Amino acid sequence: MSTEQSVAILGLGWLGEPLARTLLTQGWQVAGTTRDEEKAARLNDAGIVTLCWDFSAAMPARWPERLRAHTLVLCVPPGKVDDYPHTLGALARLAVAGGVQRVIFTSATSVYGGTGIKTEADAAPDGPRGERMLAAERAVQAYSAAQVLVLRLSGLVGGSREPGRFLSGKRFDGGDEPVNLVALEDLLRFIPALLARSDWPAVVNVSAPHHPARRDFYGEAARLQGLPPPEFGGGGEGKTIDGSGLCRWLNMDYSVTDWFQWLAARRG
Repeated sequence: MSTEQSVAILGLGWLGEPLARTLLTQGWQVAGTTRDEEKAARLNDAGIVTLCWDFSAAMPARWPERLRAHTLVLCVPPGKVDDYPHTLGALARLAVAGGVQRVIFTSATSVYGGTGIKTEADAAPDGPRGERMLAAERAVQAYSAAQVLVLRLSGLVGGSREPGRFLSGKRFDGGDEPVNLVALEDLLRFIPALLARSDWPAVVNVSAPHHPARRDFYGEAARLQGLPPPEFGGGGEGKTIDGSGLCRWLNMDYSVTDWFQWLAARRG
């Protein structure tokens, strides 16, 4: 599988599996990985060439033949592997040596610390989670033989990720802080569109343009699910992730522009 319209997705999970299915319907040759043998069998039957691979195990000497592709998408969550930056860098190096020409890394907006509006130029972590993610970005970018695009994703919702359950019944500070979120349905629009482009920037934020207060959003999300709402203390300027650069580049808009409408539609 080495044509330009071929993609290998490492991590066929919450985002990776629906992305693989979407690309398959659009005529892409799709391969990927999972740690679950039963899931691998199911996805292989669906036409997605799937390899069982535990990234915490020793790396193979060569890139697996079944994952040969023009573009690699790294959808590996930090909690799934030890020494996340080292592992992601090693996977990128192995993939490029195996013929991969382009790499997309699904990073996170945890790389932004402090408060205020954050654009792609403002990465400055203020905690170990963000520091680890930024180190992973740099490890992937170090293999410049491939074209690399870092997608910094805001909080992920949609599909099986129901925000009404996230904070239900718990107490938090910072109820006035804005939420920064992106819905699965928008990711499944944007990623195929950017795969069709060759003029990749180095980094792009992905964050819907609506940023209600945490207490309002998560309170309504819990209410609509019939769950106990979270309790929030006041205050908290927080940070607002600017995801508009993606729209200007792709000439596309987010489909989710009002999170309360989105929540109500999910309930219905």
